[in-house]
Formats: sequence, C-alpha cells, structure tokens
Amino acid sequence: MAERGSKFWRWLNRSVAANRQIEVVLDRRKGERRRRVEAVREERRHADRRVPESGGLGELNGFLGEGGQFTGDVNFRGALRVDGRLEGSLICGGTLIIGENGRIDAEIRVERLQVRGQVRGNIAARRWVELLETSQVTGTIRTPRLTIWRGAVFNGTCAMPVPLSPSEATAPASSGYAPSARLTREGLG
Repeated sequence: MAERGSKFWRWLNRSVAANRQIEVVLDRRKGERRRRVEAVREERRHADRRVPESGGLGELNGFLGEGGQFTGDVNFRGALRVDGRLEGSLICGGTLIIGENGRIDAEIRVERLQVRGQVRGNIAARRWVELLETSQVTGTIRTPRLTIWRGAVFNGTCAMPVPLSPSEATAPASSGYAPSARLTREGLG
C-alpha cells in the first residue's frame, strides 16, 4: 500500500512539473487555519500592549502647578499632582502623580506613584511605582510592583519586597513588608 502511494506521488510530481498551470492543494483548510491563527496572534499582540495606569489613580485632591514651588514636608490624602518644584524631607500620602515639568527633592512614602518628571530621593510605595517615558529618578525604590517605560531614566537601586500576609501585618513590629533579597548589578545577592 505504501509503495502504491509513493508511485502516485512520483507520477503527480512529474505531471505537475510538466504542466505549470496545475496547482495541487492537498488540504486548503490548513492554510485557512494558519491565517486564522496568525490573525488571533496579531490581535493578542496588540491587546497585550500596556498603557499607563492613568485610570486607577483616583480623584485628584491637590495640585502644585507649573512654576509653583513648595518647601517643607507634605502629608496628603487621596491623589496629589505636582507639576512644579517640591523640596522637603518627607512626602507621605495616597497617590502621587509627578507631571512632566514636576521636580521633587525629598523622600517619598506613598501608596502609588506615577512619575513623568524628576525625582531625587528614596521612594517607598506600598502598591506600585510607574516611571513613564520622560521620567528621571535618582534614589532607591522600594515597591512590590515597578513599571519602567522605554525612555525613562532610573539611577539607583530597587527592592521589591513581598507584601506580608494579613496575620503578619497585624503584628506591632511590622514594617508592612517581608524581607526580600537585595538586587545588585551582579544579580541577587
């Protein structure tokens, strides 16, 4: 039976070679399936492209406009946007958004941080830090989730601690994070 099949293929190849107008399609569904799979892959690739976390930043409660300057410590609730210059020793609060013209020289302790401007100082964020294309950050970042977009500049170190379980978080000496390995240029150390 196998010999009979191979004779057929040899005859078919000779016939096709002699007559260029004949196109042999053994399973046209295979090509259709391939095109459908490629289309799905392309759609998934476009859907996987990430966008900045703009939607989850909450309602804006405070604003330091472009050209504005503030010196001192800042403690806020909700969301604060900084498009001016802010200097101090400590900034604490919920969501901090640093605009493209914003500049902060201080230690930052917040829930969420989105940076488009410049930051000089250590950062501790309980949820996430996002460094967008125009950002320039110098210092240590401590957060469980860090997103650095192409074009962002980050000079410093990063620690990505594991959040504590609810039972450990109620302990009085809790710092809010479990110990984590330190990241160095050579890898984990």
